[in-house]
Amino acid sequence: MNKLLFSTVILGTVLAAGAASAETYLVSQPQSRYIACYNKEYVPAKVLVNTRGKLVARESKAWEVAGDSWNKVRNPAVYIETRRVVEPDHYKLVAVGCP
Repeated sequence: MNKLLFSTVILGTVLAAGAASAETYLVSQPQSRYIACYNKEYVPAKVLVNTRGKLVARESKAWEVAGDSWNKVRNPAVYIETRRVVEPDHYKLVAVGCP
């Protein structure tokens, strides 16, 4: 408890001494008529693409016969790709320094 009180007193003394030694002065500066300045930037849409969206045909295995040759083949599944817009395209304003 005493250490906390002592450190608080020391901190207050340091801050008061720092404020007393601060120098203030006036500067003549013209004010711009612009309140804020921004650059416009285009942000493209974010689209979630699912290559295995809708199943059309399941994977299958079959025999191919060509004359005396018999081959067991695999036919991969067939899907329709789906897309979903996560964030639409838009413009954003980026703050810059005014003239």
